[in-house]
Amino acid sequence: MKRKHSRSKDLTAENPFAVIDKKEKNMKQYSRRGVLKVIGLVGLTSMAGKMIPLPRANAAMVEPNAALLANFIQVSRQLTLHETLDNTVSEALCHALNMTQERFFEGLTQLKTLLDANPDWLEQPVLRFPEAHVDAETLAKNILGGWYNGVVGKGYKAICVTYINTLANKAVSDKLVPPSFSYGPCGSWAKQP
Repeated sequence: MKRKHSRSKDLTAENPFAVIDKKEKNMKQYSRRGVLKVIGLVGLTSMAGKMIPLPRANAAMVEPNAALLANFIQVSRQLTLHETLDNTVSEALCHALNMTQERFFEGLTQLKTLLDANPDWLEQPVLRFPEAHVDAETLAKNILGGWYNGVVGKGYKAICVTYINTLANKAVSDKLVPPSFSYGPCGSWAKQP
């Protein structure tokens, strides 16, 4: 202990700024462990900020059970006039519609009741409900849009559920090239423009 004290005394005697430089150096240097702790705390804080309101948002949303999913499939069959619909796409569309539409399952139940009571509404060339049921008509068009375009919702709330398995692609699959993310016929990407 004495030796340390005498050494710092010697340093001060030789260079009076040595002690000050050493203190400044210690203040500016951060250990890697300290930096990682700060980054970890910032990361945890930001994650906690995102995670805390999530249970409240999920609590407001009704999760589809088997009965609600069966209603969705039945309404989808009535609207699309397809008896067989992909179960995986059905579940994904139902979940996406539930996420993007307020009180989706209430509207779906109302739509099912209306379609069961008025099957002639589906025989029109253009889907149009009486003015008293504009909300049900909008929901029916959103469901049809999901099945044919694969996209649910609009703007920043839009969710792309499927592309290859849309009813629009299936309707033209015997005439057009297989649906893909390329711009032209099969192999066109390999040729120089």
